[in-house]
Amino acid sequence: MEKTEILESLRKVFDPEYPLSVVDLKIVEEKDVFFDGDKVRIEFTPTTPYCPMGGIIGVLIKYALENKFNREFEVKVKAGAHAQGEMLNEMLSSKEKYDETVKRLKTAGILERCIKA
Repeated sequence: MEKTEILESLRKVFDPEYPLSVVDLKIVEEKDVFFDGDKVRIEFTPTTPYCPMGGIIGVLIKYALENKFNREFEVKVKAGAHAQGEMLNEMLSSKEKYDETVKRLKTAGILERCIKA
């Protein structure tokens, strides 16, 4: 797996508030993709430090990548990029909280609206 493959996949993940991908908005750039052995970590920067969709954007990124590549990804807010970064990272790293959020986003139609096939 290459960084370019990850970024190409993320071109199909759209911000819930803007009609642009997380790559086009520079929420995720090549420098934000890290490999550590078999592990892959994505650090993203929400559009603003108080972005109300910061957590949802992280879930969209994680969900899209894990479904595309059929493997686990660590997705987290870049340090200092969001006022509630610690809380958002806790939600993204807790399987229970992440799964509950995915369920709510599916029910609301946000996953299918923001992740294009």
